[in-house]
Amino acid sequence: MTTTSAEKSSRSLFRHRDFRLFWSGDLASQLGSEMTLFALPLVMVGTLHASGTQIGLLEALYTLPFFALPLFVGVWQERRPRRPVMITTDLARCVLVVTVPLAAVLDRLSLAHVYLVAVLIGALSVVYDIAAKSYLPRLVAPDQLGSANSKLTTDQAVSATMGPAAGGWLAGAFGAASALFLDSLTYLISAVTLIRVRHREEVVEPPTVKRDLRRELVDGLRSVFGNPPVRAIALHAAIYNAGGSLINVAFLIHFIRDLGMGTFAFGIVTVIGGVGAIIGAVGAPALFNRIGYGPSLLIALAFSTNAYFLLPVFTGSDTAVFWSAAAGFFFGFGGSAAGSVIAVTVRQKVTPPELHARMNATYRLMNFGTIPIGAVVAGVMVDALGGRTTLWIAPFVLLASVLPVANRTIWNLRKL
Repeated sequence: MTTTSAEKSSRSLFRHRDFRLFWSGDLASQLGSEMTLFALPLVMVGTLHASGTQIGLLEALYTLPFFALPLFVGVWQERRPRRPVMITTDLARCVLVVTVPLAAVLDRLSLAHVYLVAVLIGALSVVYDIAAKSYLPRLVAPDQLGSANSKLTTDQAVSATMGPAAGGWLAGAFGAASALFLDSLTYLISAVTLIRVRHREEVVEPPTVKRDLRRELVDGLRSVFGNPPVRAIALHAAIYNAGGSLINVAFLIHFIRDLGMGTFAFGIVTVIGGVGAIIGAVGAPALFNRIGYGPSLLIALAFSTNAYFLLPVFTGSDTAVFWSAAAGFFFGFGGSAAGSVIAVTVRQKVTPPELHARMNATYRLMNFGTIPIGAVVAGVMVDALGGRTTLWIAPFVLLASVLPVANRTIWNLRKL
């Protein structure tokens, strides 16, 4: 697809009523997820005085369903419409999130409560995300996928900017738990927009057809491991997210506890990262339409894998904020935005439509399955070695993630 045709596809998406609703609903849902991820650790640090190991356990519990559920969720979703699934998960997350600030107001909040909410929201997020990734190729035309994925990744980037900013302000003014009240409303907004979508999917097979679950699971695994480009991207993502978990836990402890920075400064750093992600998401289609998918992915990773070497270098409070923000900007530009747009578009284009849910499930298993391990290891390392030492180690894990995609299979991915 040429740049001109990509621009035409982008313009046509703005006239696509159902996509506009899906897009705005996804923005609300992503905003809710970002605020949850931002506020829950702050609640634990500020209200429950949690240790590094306990913070690591929180992230591990939130992401544990990403490892345990995807394959079965993918098979379960393959023969049912995705839109009702997304609506139900949004409503359930709305109810779950609001229990945390209510418990805090009643002085009944405990670590067990936060952990339970984290694991349940993580499970519902798995169901929602697999449904959303599988629903999009049925909602828009094939030549619109790149532009559509760019817009949805922009949702994530905008959410990463707005979520911490709103969460930081609310946490500073009213306490960290108060941010979760607004968080619950975003899930409700997402559900309402999805209810208004008119597009209806056709069930691939009648419910009366006898299912071979073992074969369906194997086909889902094969859609990733038997497809060289998808396999390479999935292996990269698995290693990359393990390194990202090390950074997330170590940076939170080092920045707030070791350097004595407040939640507002932490929010500023996260906002700058979100700005980089917005630029990367918006610019990704122009990049891969000009030089191809594979080269674009490797360029994006050059930014995101090297950026975090900046974090442990500077220890003063003023320089720490500046260089942490710079690292967040380049990471957001490369890994969490441009790289994500490219990766998801490639996966959707090289996978048969009837395997999208199972492919996305298997990919998510690999992509997020290493996060709980990385989070637990990060908590232990921070308590044993300190946050700054852990921040020196983590970027080398990100560099190792480039190895699976630094080959001809990816480099030769130009036009699909």
